[in-house]
Amino acid sequence: MIEFTYQQPVPLQIGAEEVLREVGKLPHLLLRLEIRGGRFPQRALEPFARVVNESKAVEAHVVEIDDDEAGLRAYFATDLELRGTLTVGYGSEVTAEIPLNRLELKPQRLDEKRIDVKFHRVTLRDPGLFRPRG
Repeated sequence: MIEFTYQQPVPLQIGAEEVLREVGKLPHLLLRLEIRGGRFPQRALEPFARVVNESKAVEAHVVEIDDDEAGLRAYFATDLELRGTLTVGYGSEVTAEIPLNRLELKPQRLDEKRIDVKFHRVTLRDPGLFRPRG
């Protein structure tokens, strides 16, 4: 069962960019969705983020809450389509639903030619050291 917590609408800043994160002994290239605004408190329940598009949901590999609790970062496969709804929350409680179709986000891509270390590009088909999510 999913519980909803009512919150007043607040202005959010949402960004999308590719980033390298150290996973195991090999950097992994991921798509980071960053949300600022509102309040994302540190809680005992684990935070989640998922993109739901045409009845298919893709879970984030990693979700981090900012120390100031004013934002969160969710890391997905680099080939995730930024359409549908971004849903975030804790445990089974949904705290925000963000319509990605209305935002028309264009991820900032890294120039792989300028990366001078071996890395793994995380995709929906090949998540590297992460569990498959979609």
